[in-house]
Amino acid sequence: MSEEIKPLNLYQKLVEVRKVVTYLQKATEGSQYKYTPSSQVLAAVRSKMDEMGLILEPEITGHQVSGSDIEFKGSNGEITKRTTTYFTELDMTMTWVNADNPDEKVTKLWYAQGVDIAGEKGVGKALTYAEKYFMLKFFNIATDKDDPDAFQQRMDGDAPPPSKPSTKTPAAPKEPSQTNSPAAQHNGSSAGTGPQGLISTAQISYCHKLKKDKGIDEDDFRRMISEIGGRESIKELTKKEASEFINLLNNYQKGA
Repeated sequence: MSEEIKPLNLYQKLVEVRKVVTYLQKATEGSQYKYTPSSQVLAAVRSKMDEMGLILEPEITGHQVSGSDIEFKGSNGEITKRTTTYFTELDMTMTWVNADNPDEKVTKLWYAQGVDIAGEKGVGKALTYAEKYFMLKFFNIATDKDDPDAFQQRMDGDAPPPSKPSTKTPAAPKEPSQTNSPAAQHNGSSAGTGPQGLISTAQISYCHKLKKDKGIDEDDFRRMISEIGGRESIKELTKKEASEFINLLNNYQKGA
């Protein structure tokens, strides 16, 4: 007599989903870097979720929306642009439900945020952010700019040997020019030491100096970075965005 096959419990089903995707390549080009879009993450796990009979129920348990009026000033101090940026924060729960046994559930606390200029898209952006990163972190899905085969080789210990170091003699350093001075780099007029087109080391140092001089706390500093092109880190700013950010810092008023 054949042994009866027991149905999988909720955790066993989640493990089966986790086995399907170990890695996702950052295939979408942003203005300065590659990233993994929400649609790519969902497409990777949706089919297996359906097969396993799993439902993910997101629920907003709390929210906060703050607006920040920003003025951009020209070189002569005149106001060139006014805008309001809305920062949406959501407290959430993400609940896995076993469709074959709906009383079997797993609930996790979660948090999300979204930045929007117009105001009406903040919640939608935050929900998209929440779903994407919950999937990535819950299932421990790695993301990288490398191709999936190279990633798997590294995981299996079969990575090809590293390339030999170049035997070329490095070019002699150029004499520093006036445009490479810190003052010039603060205004974005030099490539500095950062990657081409990105914020320079001097600009980063100057931003942190302004942060300290004006008593800007870390939360406000990060929020202001996100207001410039939706960046998550100061190192992701372009030189043009860095100049706008420096202007924003110069006009910062505590409690405004």
